[in-house]
Amino acid sequence: MKKKAVIAVGGIMLLLFAVFSFQGEKAAASDTTVVLYNSARIGVIEEIKEVELEEGLNEVPLNELAGLNIAEVTIRPLDEEVQVLGVFSRGSNGDVYSANIGSEVEVKLRNSETVSGKFLGFKNGKIAIEGDGYYLINPNEVAYFKAKNLEGEASVYAVLQADKAGKYNVSVTYRVANMSWESRYKLYIGDKAKLYGYIVLNNPTAQEFKGAKVLLVAGDVQLYQALPQPRVLYTKADAGVETVQVGEPEKVEAFYLYKLGIVDLNPSSTMMYPYLTMEVPFEREYLYESRPYSGEGAVYESISFKTDKVLPAGIVEIYRETDDGALLIGENMIEHTPKGDALRIGVGRDYDLKGTTTVLEQKNGEGYAYYKIKVTLENFGDTTKTVIVRHYKWGKLLSSSLQPINETQTYVEFSVTLEPGEKKEIVFDYENRW
Repeated sequence: MKKKAVIAVGGIMLLLFAVFSFQGEKAAASDTTVVLYNSARIGVIEEIKEVELEEGLNEVPLNELAGLNIAEVTIRPLDEEVQVLGVFSRGSNGDVYSANIGSEVEVKLRNSETVSGKFLGFKNGKIAIEGDGYYLINPNEVAYFKAKNLEGEASVYAVLQADKAGKYNVSVTYRVANMSWESRYKLYIGDKAKLYGYIVLNNPTAQEFKGAKVLLVAGDVQLYQALPQPRVLYTKADAGVETVQVGEPEKVEAFYLYKLGIVDLNPSSTMMYPYLTMEVPFEREYLYESRPYSGEGAVYESISFKTDKVLPAGIVEIYRETDDGALLIGENMIEHTPKGDALRIGVGRDYDLKGTTTVLEQKNGEGYAYYKIKVTLENFGDTTKTVIVRHYKWGKLLSSSLQPINETQTYVEFSVTLEPGEKKEIVFDYENRW
């Protein structure tokens, strides 16, 4: 068996998802890779299928793709003795719903109630079922629709040519809308800062991937077209979450790749796995977050520490450790933070400090943007305080009246010390070209 090639993000077309039926397929084994993104709600699926072929031309059913646009599917032979001659779809005169009119069905609602009975079709846009009563169900309230008759689906098959009879491997690649992953953090502030990171997998679709190799991509993925909304047709989600091990991320192009390992991705479910624990000393600072528009803003007491791991962007819950237990004091957002960088998290507003951002100049053109910014800080308190100014921007800093302490593609930071009653200004400019 040949090794799988790396999936190219830009070369895969968009697919809607459907209820899968593998009946009649010759596949004896399946090796599935699911790639999820924290910047786009899609899953890129690659399935390695073992198919048994006769010498010459073979029709291989691909019923899991029924009802989808076959132009948006990539099929590659992984053995030199096999050629893909085409992918074809036989039409259908109905869909899964209409194919089950008059048959027994089971519908589970999002409030966990279950309705069983004869499916009568749709009335005024609602699902009509006659069981121990007469029910009209809003499709948006459906968690899953269980039916035996799937004959309403269109059939999809590939035509493969084999030099000789035998078992061969082919790769089938497609997209699933609305799947994603995100990071969630919990920060406990005591004598030290304790940071716990969690990976949250979201699969609101009907699809189930048993024993899938899951890869998580952290970074901004550019998509050419918008994704559709999912169809309201779900299969039942199985319970149970296994323990997984997440290693250090691998740098691939402009992205970080996390290997989650082998996971059962259940349909209609959200799964959370712990993957990071960090306990480090921290410093207390004050943080003013500025953006490229004029206005006043709060200055927050913050804590800062250097991270020895890459931290994907995500929401962080902040807890203050007390003698009576951990007290939730707020939430904030962690931007994507490289390994070894300083992480600053605002934990509470300081009313003695005030920050103001003023846009002095702004120019926009084709593939170009320019900003000149003035940040004003005031200390109304009676103690000296050091404020970190973080201005969010895109592009490169051109000049500044104060030397920055840190600059990334998405923000620049300055450190300003204010005596009681003191007021200071920083003027800087930057541009972005694309």
